Amino acid sequence: MKKISDNSNNRRKFLSLGLLGGAGLLSQKAAAMMPIEPEAEKVKMLTPDGKLVEIDQRVLDQIAEKKKAVNSDILDWTTTHHKTDK
Repeated sequence: MKKISDNSNNRRKFLSLGLLGGAGLLSQKAAAMMPIEPEAEKVKMLTPDGKLVEIDQRVLDQIAEKKKAVNSDILDWTTTHHKTDK
């Protein structure tokens, strides 16, 4: 009787290791097949001190979408947020 239980345990170990190994291989293959994000387009610009740097085009697009503050906005903000300690 002892031999039968040892064989069934060996089969269970073999099958569990085989299934785990197969699942690991499938997950690696799925990760390898994921689409690679294309590299962002780089734009060359000069810094105020004259150095040449490359910046992603996405960063420039985000900056262009932002609204700049005008003087009236700044004056309104300072009068509403001015703290007096008196």
